[in-house]
Amino acid sequence: STSDPTESGLVGLAMSPVTSDRGQLSAKQTSVNPNFAAVIVQMLKEADVQEGDRVAIGCSGSFPALNICAYAACETLKLEPLVICSASASEWGANVPALMWPDMERLLNKEKLIDIKSIACSIGGVQDRGFGLTEEGIKLVKACIERNGLEKFHVEEAVPITSPKALENLKEDFTKNIDERMAKYKDAAEGMPIKAYINIGGGTISVGKNIGKRTFHPGLNKKAPPDIRRVDGVMPRFSKAGVPVIHLVHINSLANKYTLPLEPPSMPSLGEGGVFKAVDYSKPLVAGVLAFILLCLYGFIRTDVGFRILRTSPTTRHRDLHPEPMV
Repeated sequence: STSDPTESGLVGLAMSPVTSDRGQLSAKQTSVNPNFAAVIVQMLKEADVQEGDRVAIGCSGSFPALNICAYAACETLKLEPLVICSASASEWGANVPALMWPDMERLLNKEKLIDIKSIACSIGGVQDRGFGLTEEGIKLVKACIERNGLEKFHVEEAVPITSPKALENLKEDFTKNIDERMAKYKDAAEGMPIKAYINIGGGTISVGKNIGKRTFHPGLNKKAPPDIRRVDGVMPRFSKAGVPVIHLVHINSLANKYTLPLEPPSMPSLGEGGVFKAVDYSKPLVAGVLAFILLCLYGFIRTDVGFRILRTSPTTRHRDLHPEPMV
């Protein structure tokens, strides 16, 4: 189809009852490249994550291809991923009511393609409360969570905001939802530290609303941004605690950085892209050359060799002064 030229099956519909937000078709088409798994592997290595480490993941149905790439990266590095997902999706994501992201995750496990299952699943939508979904959409999302046997969150679904008190309650629920997610990650980690957090998409609870989405740059953020104190969300909390975070948004920008094709007309082959290419140097050779240069400089400074080499004028040649060693 024109919306999914690679026939990946991972680019969804323009609109459906379980579509929670707007989405960019170009980004969804770019995201189906399986080589994004290598990009995530590279970022995890740069974050100094080691085999057996626990990694937290926050994902939704908005980028199902990137979810799969993140799972594949974790399994390649033999990590222990702790996943909390959201069932609804933005435009062109996993927004087919009969085949949402929790369904995909279950099928991938059933076919033994992955061995990762989410520890919990939310409704999704703005603030994880289903904002943007119709009543029918919320019912379909709840049914998806139930049929896949995933643990639900306690935060209630969207209600009309009719008073200042209701708005204040909404702010409290936002904080409570973040608290609940952090508690689930902590419980699942079983006392072990979480060494990285991967956010996929722009979920407000995960990134910290729009301000959080702008504060972190796409890709790996090893240190907390300067103005992170005024942002609350799962990713900001991990970052404040010194945990490296991988922010998978602005997918076309990330593709350009790693020289992956934008909106590929056919499925890219495995192993294609700048992430697979690097200039490598022989460390022993470099160390040897540097040592030789330093030795030459020392001899040049501490002896009169430099003086003799640079002595070019006739006047200088007839001088009887012996140069003092340079300090």
